[in-house]
Amino acid sequence: MTAKDIFEKLGYEQKENSDEGIQYIKRDKDSELQRVGMISIKCIEFYISSKEILVNTTYEHRNEKVSTSDSGILNFEEFNAVQKQVLELGWQLGD
Repeated sequence: MTAKDIFEKLGYEQKENSDEGIQYIKRDKDSELQRVGMISIKCIEFYISSKEILVNTTYEHRNEKVSTSDSGILNFEEFNAVQKQVLELGWQLGD
């Protein structure tokens, strides 16, 4: 199973796959935040040239305002998917 397959199984959609990076997005449909009119969108991005991973959550508010949080929180299944993606990219310590 590829990293993309694992992310898709977790509800993520791959939005970008280029020489610059890979981006997975998950729109949280069953969030408690929906009760107060917000939708959360989790984004995991891999920046290939700098070998960096960014995890953030964007909140879309009912009044059309948008805010972003660099939460950096992954559950264990997401961590495993990230680890698989890193292996597929061939990133190693000391490179």
